[in-house]
Amino acid sequence: MSFVDDLLTILTSYSGGYRLMRQRIRGIPSSRRSYEATREIKETTLRATLARLRKLGLVENKEGIWALTEKGRRYVRNRKSRFVKLHGKYSSGIAERRKNMIIAFDVPEPYKRKRDWLRVELRILGFEPIQKSVWFGPAPLPGKFLESLSELRLLPFVKFFSATEKDIV
Repeated sequence: MSFVDDLLTILTSYSGGYRLMRQRIRGIPSSRRSYEATREIKETTLRATLARLRKLGLVENKEGIWALTEKGRRYVRNRKSRFVKLHGKYSSGIAERRKNMIIAFDVPEPYKRKRDWLRVELRILGFEPIQKSVWFGPAPLPGKFLESLSELRLLPFVKFFSATEKDIV
């Protein structure tokens, strides 16, 4: 998801001023934020984005408090329905598994949303990025995840390798 998506998501359950909004943006768990959005958001970026969203009629500012308009709520609902469904937690045993799998992928640009979905899912599964398209984490992978890869036709773009952290470092 982009910074705009993160900002609109925050405003669906919260209204407030700039300072509190910046705190909420920093508090978004990394599994929900896009890989690029993990960097610090500048004050000017936040203000410019909110001004652009106000111009589009998606947010409003009343006495220093930012909130979604009805048009903004409809936009967020429609936007969320276009994203690939996230599975969330797979099983309670994920954290206890040993990290011994490398997943490398090269998903073409036309499948950008699917690539972003894959990164979020890998983070949920306990994987850590070595590079943007190379991740290290626990195995075996849940069957539901592999089924989703197949349904989304991503399997041809994903390679799985067995390794230990000692082999990598």
